[in-house]
Amino acid sequence: MLSGGIARLTTIRFTLLGPFLFMMISFAAFQSRQSLGDLIALFSVGLLGIFLRRFDWSRPAFLIGFVLSHQAENFSNMANQVAGAKFRRGFETGFDYVASPIVLVILALTVASIIIGIRQGKKILPEGEVPAGRKRAPLIFLLVVTAYLMFAWVNAMMIDLMSDKIFPVTISSITLVCCLLLLIRMMRAPETDAIFTDRAAGGDDAEAAHGLWGTLSWFAGLLLLSSLLGFILALAIFFVAFFRVRAGLGWARVLMLSAAGIGFISAMAGWLHRDFPPGLLQEFVRLPWPLG
Repeated sequence: MLSGGIARLTTIRFTLLGPFLFMMISFAAFQSRQSLGDLIALFSVGLLGIFLRRFDWSRPAFLIGFVLSHQAENFSNMANQVAGAKFRRGFETGFDYVASPIVLVILALTVASIIIGIRQGKKILPEGEVPAGRKRAPLIFLLVVTAYLMFAWVNAMMIDLMSDKIFPVTISSITLVCCLLLLIRMMRAPETDAIFTDRAAGGDDAEAAHGLWGTLSWFAGLLLLSSLLGFILALAIFFVAFFRVRAGLGWARVLMLSAAGIGFISAMAGWLHRDFPPGLLQEFVRLPWPLG
């Protein structure tokens, strides 16, 4: 019933819709743990997403892993504990559990999906042809990802309980090996190879990347102001500045849209009994809700 109206939102130019999206996303992210760290995590994931798109890394794969990691780790720990108990009762009992028909079928399907995905991935270009850039930028991004994986692996190895560290150690080890293989390929391949895809290399994609960085800087400004003045005061300044500078609207429309946004998010927070991110100002000055 709502799909038609939601689809028509895409016809609104971004400079008018963007500030309201930033407002809703920030408000929703803060409700995770009621901490400014939620907004920092939001910004970090957005920054990573920009680099994933720029170098044509799989964003859906990252999102799927990000969402399902907690469940996958819990079930892996449960399976490890059950398998350990079975093997303590006897090798034959443990092997029957590990090599059960359903496990073998799931393993075969997983391996087959990986092989098919690797083969078909070279033929699937959902966003069209992307120009290859120089080696330096993609290589630096790969080295940063590899360094993080090495840190994650060392950190996971320091966990005392085997049942707690088996999942992060396994995942980080496999991904680290893949990154090292990719690094070797980068060292041997020419700059024209598709592995050095870089949307910022030139053309329309370069202009889009520049605009994306500009938009991210606005969002970073909103988070910085929120940490200093609190979310509502920061949002008011952000609305006025964005609509006036980026959208180029007149003062009447700037004030009208800003007041509408502040009124809407305040009404929603009051209805849901939610708080807004506080800032440094709220540590020293007691302000009425929704400012404090």
